[in-house]
Amino acid sequence: MRRSYAVLTLVDVFLVLALLFNDAPWAVRSSSHCQQTSSGVIRPHSVTITEFGAVGDGLTLNTKAFQNAIFYLNSFTDKGGAQLFVPAGQWLTGSFELISHLTLQLDRDAVILGSMNSADWPVIDPLPSYGRGRELPGGRHRSLIYGCNLTDVIITGDNGTIDGQGSVWWNWFQNETLDFTRPHLVELMNSTRVAISNLTFLNSPFWTIHPVYCRQVIVQNVTIIAPLDSPNTDGIDPGELSKDGNFFLFLLIVNDNILVLVAGTRYSYIVFLYTST
Repeated sequence: MRRSYAVLTLVDVFLVLALLFNDAPWAVRSSSHCQQTSSGVIRPHSVTITEFGAVGDGLTLNTKAFQNAIFYLNSFTDKGGAQLFVPAGQWLTGSFELISHLTLQLDRDAVILGSMNSADWPVIDPLPSYGRGRELPGGRHRSLIYGCNLTDVIITGDNGTIDGQGSVWWNWFQNETLDFTRPHLVELMNSTRVAISNLTFLNSPFWTIHPVYCRQVIVQNVTIIAPLDSPNTDGIDPGELSKDGNFFLFLLIVNDNILVLVAGTRYSYIVFLYTST
């Protein structure tokens, strides 16, 4: 099936982006180690994942290190928020959950790797709007990076990488050996002021970025890649937004579906450039 896309000149794009940034005071303006938003807020507290015993060799499972670091940073949510910095290395982990007023910042040479063991991706309830798993009855595996009922969350980096290592999940799905619906790479639910930027997302087990029941979401300057024959590895699936929700989308590169919109949902200011590989 042929796809058609609106053609925008660079001038058109920059004019629209300028308008969007004026309307999105929580948008990320910098990817420096000390994360700053356009409102001038700087995270006053910062830790590095290695301080919690993480090993970036691509083999050591670091789920506990991510969980412990975020548990520690939770004490700063009412003190200006905090940043978790992931330095260069390959950081294998299972699913972990974010908190409010948090910046997850990746170094340029940092790679967060999703575990290839399904037990490291807990099973959670299906979305209320589905009433069951998207692919199978019952629950669904939680996304690699997950958050629910959050405010002011930034996931960013100097073009660092989040790799879901989804090939095992694609095989399980195609061989019909899964008991529950596959996980997304990043999912935020019922959350406000979410910014995802300056990262590369690879090989999601299922949809790559899934904000659902959220408001004030921005996805900016991301690259999303998966093999053309990988099943349902959509780039961005913004699910139903809250009644007053806004969704801001900027430049991205992706295989499969670039952006999937939900019928009956209101989106504001959706702008993208499409590059096929």
